[in-house]
Amino acid sequence: MDVAPRAIILLLTLVLPAAAQAQTQAGMPLTFNEALQQAASASGQVQGAVLDVRAKTLKAEALSNIDGPSVDLTAFRGRLSTDLNIDTSRLSGIAGGVEAALPGLPIPDIPNSLNRDVVTNLSSFGLIGMWPVYTGGRLDAVKGLASGMTREAEAERIEAEEKLATLVAQRYFQLLLAKRVVAVRAEVTAGVTEHQRDAAKLEKGGLISRAERLRADVALDSARSEEAQARSDAEVAQVALDRLLDARGQVLPGTPLFVNSLPVGSLQSFISTGMRENAAWKKIDSKRYQTEQALRLQGKEFSPSVFAVGNYNLNRGSEKLVRSNWAIGVVVAVPLVHRINTSKMISAAKLDQERVEVTARQAERDIPTLIEKNWRALENARIQFLSTASSVELARENIRLQTVAFKQGQVTSLEVIDARLNLAKIETQRAQTAYNYVMGLAQLLEATGETQRLGSLAAAADIQLPLDTTP
Repeated sequence: MDVAPRAIILLLTLVLPAAAQAQTQAGMPLTFNEALQQAASASGQVQGAVLDVRAKTLKAEALSNIDGPSVDLTAFRGRLSTDLNIDTSRLSGIAGGVEAALPGLPIPDIPNSLNRDVVTNLSSFGLIGMWPVYTGGRLDAVKGLASGMTREAEAERIEAEEKLATLVAQRYFQLLLAKRVVAVRAEVTAGVTEHQRDAAKLEKGGLISRAERLRADVALDSARSEEAQARSDAEVAQVALDRLLDARGQVLPGTPLFVNSLPVGSLQSFISTGMRENAAWKKIDSKRYQTEQALRLQGKEFSPSVFAVGNYNLNRGSEKLVRSNWAIGVVVAVPLVHRINTSKMISAAKLDQERVEVTARQAERDIPTLIEKNWRALENARIQFLSTASSVELARENIRLQTVAFKQGQVTSLEVIDARLNLAKIETQRAQTAYNYVMGLAQLLEATGETQRLGSLAAAADIQLPLDTTP
């Protein structure tokens, strides 16, 4: 990656969560994508996965030149004991011949050999270089293992982000659902309050009995209780989202509950995408690559190794036995006996490879099954939501008619209350269905490795529920 794109990514990583925090503190609405960015910056699991990717990447980069040359600066200072053995037999023979030819010439005795133990100070200072020319692919396998570990860490990072996105969707839209229920219950309370006032007036006028007015009182108390429970549920949902995002103030969702009236994609398209982008599948793929490299490494234990070596002595000392010199050459090493049972290590590597393949075959069945389950749940929620579109309008009209009829003494208070409760039930069910749709979509996108699409699908949805504020 070029320096400029890396700088842009780093800038976005630092700026976007900070901007989201600023919006939270200022009480501004936070879109789902902004909430997701803020949650990612606050998540220890995601940040830990990011750090693991960086560490594994650095390790792989550190090993990228493992098959290249190395040069070391060496130095030695010490004493050397050497046995000198000089063959002087030829000189002894010559001296004997001279003595025979010249009997009067004094010639010393010359032994056949001279032996002497020489102890001298020794210093060495130089450069030594080594370059692996051939290692049977072992060093390439080491680099492959490091690369595979990096890929696995990247898959784990993606998995952590995908799971976090689903959790954020759950808490973000659960808060919206809770606020919608509060709004519905508040509307019921307001309607029943108005009905109770009408009932009290009608009782004073003698048009209804005291029992009818008491039914209105009981209905009002029940409506207030339901509204209080709904507000309590909304407060719990608010706290759960605030803590997930590590927000300093209350998070105000800016992306409403939504439903797409048309399918967001075919089942087969999601399955095809999932078999490429699913985080668990990517992790299996990285494991498969690692086992291949491990088998490649173990299978070359008895391969010969060839190294080019060179040495240059920089010593300029006065020792008689040491002079500046250089040497170059080739070292060939062929392993004959190894302390580790290589055949068993190879068998173990093959079993690891087989285990990964067994897991892969299972995933090839499980991933499409999970995708189909989530896709069908999504479609069921979509169809259910669309099928109740006219119910709200009918329920509101029924409330109007029942209210007029009650004032005219044609229906009882119970019928008016039932009409209002029926509207509340329908609106709550529609909000719950919209939430089920959003969660089905979030879980489907997690299974296909596309959670980043949720925000754009929400923005493009043709059906969006109103954003409610809890007073």
